[in-house]
Amino acid sequence: MIAEIGLFTLILALFVAAVQATVPLVGAARGDSTWMSVDRPAALAQFCLVAISFGALIWLHVTSDFSVLNVVENSHTDKPLLYKITGVWGNHEGSMMLWTFILVLYGMAVSLFGGNLPPGLRARALAIQGMIGFAFILFILLTSNPFVRVDPAPLNGNGLNPLLQDPGLAFHPPFLYLGYVGFSMAFSFAIAALIEGRVDAAWARWVRPWTLVAWIALTLGVAIGSWWSYYTLGWGGYWAWDPVENASLMPWLAGTALLHSCIVAEKRDTMKSWTIFLAIITFSLSLLGTFLVRSGVLTSVHSFASDPARGIFILTLLALFTGVSLALYAFRAPALRGGGLFTAVSRESSLLFNNVVLSTAAGTVLLGTLYPLFVDALGLGKVSVGPPYFNIVMVPLMVPLIVLMSIGPLLSWKRGNLADAMRRLRFAGAATAVTFAATLIVAGIGMKSILAAAGIGLGMWLLAGSVVEWAGRVRLFRIPFGESMHKAVHLPRSAYGMTIGHIGLAFILIGVSGSLAWRSEYLQVMRPGDTASLSGYQLHFTGVDDNVKGPNYMASRATFIATRDGRYVSELNPERRVYMNPPQPLSTVAIHTNFVSDLYLVLGEPDNTGGYVVHAFHNPLVPALFFGAMVMVMGGLVSLTDRHHRIGAPQRRTGGRPPEPVQKAAASAAVRKETEPRGHGKRGRYLIPFLVFAVLVGIFLYRLHLVEEGFAPNLIPSVMINKAAPSFDLPPLVDGLPGVKTSDLKGHVTLVNFFASWCGPCREDHPMLSQIPGNIRLVGISYKDRAEDAKAWLAELGNPYKAIGVDAHGQTGINFGVYGVPESYLIDKNGVIRFKQTGPLTPEIIRDKLIPLAEKLQ
Repeated sequence: MIAEIGLFTLILALFVAAVQATVPLVGAARGDSTWMSVDRPAALAQFCLVAISFGALIWLHVTSDFSVLNVVENSHTDKPLLYKITGVWGNHEGSMMLWTFILVLYGMAVSLFGGNLPPGLRARALAIQGMIGFAFILFILLTSNPFVRVDPAPLNGNGLNPLLQDPGLAFHPPFLYLGYVGFSMAFSFAIAALIEGRVDAAWARWVRPWTLVAWIALTLGVAIGSWWSYYTLGWGGYWAWDPVENASLMPWLAGTALLHSCIVAEKRDTMKSWTIFLAIITFSLSLLGTFLVRSGVLTSVHSFASDPARGIFILTLLALFTGVSLALYAFRAPALRGGGLFTAVSRESSLLFNNVVLSTAAGTVLLGTLYPLFVDALGLGKVSVGPPYFNIVMVPLMVPLIVLMSIGPLLSWKRGNLADAMRRLRFAGAATAVTFAATLIVAGIGMKSILAAAGIGLGMWLLAGSVVEWAGRVRLFRIPFGESMHKAVHLPRSAYGMTIGHIGLAFILIGVSGSLAWRSEYLQVMRPGDTASLSGYQLHFTGVDDNVKGPNYMASRATFIATRDGRYVSELNPERRVYMNPPQPLSTVAIHTNFVSDLYLVLGEPDNTGGYVVHAFHNPLVPALFFGAMVMVMGGLVSLTDRHHRIGAPQRRTGGRPPEPVQKAAASAAVRKETEPRGHGKRGRYLIPFLVFAVLVGIFLYRLHLVEEGFAPNLIPSVMINKAAPSFDLPPLVDGLPGVKTSDLKGHVTLVNFFASWCGPCREDHPMLSQIPGNIRLVGISYKDRAEDAKAWLAELGNPYKAIGVDAHGQTGINFGVYGVPESYLIDKNGVIRFKQTGPLTPEIIRDKLIPLAEKLQ
């Protein structure tokens, strides 16, 4: 009955969304206040209905109702209550329910707190929200119904992926979606303004708090995801440039640009067209991320589904909302003249530079993520884009941006004085120079130390520059201290938010620089009683308890005593767990932090002689990175409490405000007057984004066609299925095992597995390799990885391979057509490729595809 209630209320929400999407919009067009007033009660009703439906799904999971297919596939009676709840959004259907719930939550918030908005703008914005809600509820009902019954009901469910049974992954998706979906409000306000034909400073002020809320949530969501990757996966890193990680980074970059652009539009009534464009692009990138993880066009450990029917539906939504929005933008944007002029040296110019760099960075990440698809669609072969590309291209973009972040706030609006700003930054320059020199003195002269010193110095430049800017606002040391504190107390909270946010970014930069340059590690087989030394710490291994029982797993728990100079520091207890449902091993990391550096410990495979592989890291300044992310979130929250946002936006400036229909007619006439004489050439420039998007949609359609025909990313061959494997000869990775060459692939059925230590999904793939039967020869190829890192990876997780080759530069991977590790190729006795799997292997793929095909090929 609960499932039926959930489904019924979701259907009712669809009809309410249809009313919300049409009636207020028609009312705004006709100037009918009665029809426009439907917007608020419709938004409230839609929220209540979706909340009931989502609550019903949560209840089904909490009570382990295995008559519902979604519960069967994602839950188990042994799961702790927290993970029964969070398992609701640990799958495609439940995650779309969460997506829709947050969407209607924002609509409800606007209906409750948007009383000061002009009725026409609010009606149009909530109508756009209603359209989005209608589309996604329809998507759920037609392709992703979470309330499907199963008969007969099984006694228990399949359980949840152990990687998702973690507090970090419990809270990461809700905050991420609060950010993704939150940008729909800026999008709705942007489209409403384009329809109305009016964008001004008051509009920017209405949009800014909603953009800020979404930015805060997305920042927190990305930070939690990075922290989860760091402390759960056991690789010592925190960002792998996975396609879905990139899908969260792109809207964050665009949203950060939008947030700064709104400031210019509000303060100076300029950059209005650009702000509208950013609002469209930011939400479109959020929709793109939804498409990528659910369509099958790209493979990632984060992917929820690879169903082409779902992919086509979401692509249709993406094409509809983004395509129509860009077309409307191309028609209206030429009329959106900026109201304020400014010189090249001004605060407006610095914020414009900020926007250009952030937008370029988002475009660069988008290009790197989708480039393999572009190349494949154009028939130019197969390529793989990995972390080296992103690391190389992002640094030159970010350095000038951070340099300007200290200078820009010291410049005046309209016309700034660069010399005066640089004079005021003398303290920041001195602090930067001292930090750079001190870092080199402490760390020594070397390329890594020089780069790290430059990064830390740049972080100090931003930190000190932010303090200098605050000191200038309160006139510290220029007036009596008491007066300065009085000014500080009455300083707008948005100013404090900016200062705190910039300081947070400075800490992130310091953390990234130190962790990349000075990480040290220890990898050895240790036996109880052994002691290892790492970066001044002594790690004494006291033993392993093999009988630790968890809620739904058994674990082997090791005990290490960390000391420094003979003094006790901490006890660390890394574990190797084996979950019952689903049956899967998982290592947990033990971390000791002193808030300057982390001691990071992973328990690896036993060596069957009483020893265990122990992988220990000393990660300097990593705590600064996560601390900085939280400081950025705090800065956003402080800014959000500014009275400027709480009292609402002012009335639009109109001399004796006429009725809205008159305003609309005047605005439309202004648009016609602006665009008729010289609109064609100017409008052509604004059509470029629409045309680029149309090409992108075409490539996605081609890709989905391949998926529908059976050539999904995990089946697209690099040299073509049923063709000979490419010629290669790779040196060995480890002593005692041979390398891999083409001739080794003949005479027996072989599975070639590409892996890398920096690859997050490879940790999900690696345990599956132990299920490969003995009649398949398993060989590995270390892909674009450092030899020492690959060896450490195998020592920690075990070595299932008969031979391992080193593809240091990725050429063999390119010849095979590797899109991204992990990838596996089944090759017959004659050296011919018969099957390709992109992404982690699963028990189902091994059981239903690999083993039957291998038996035929024997």
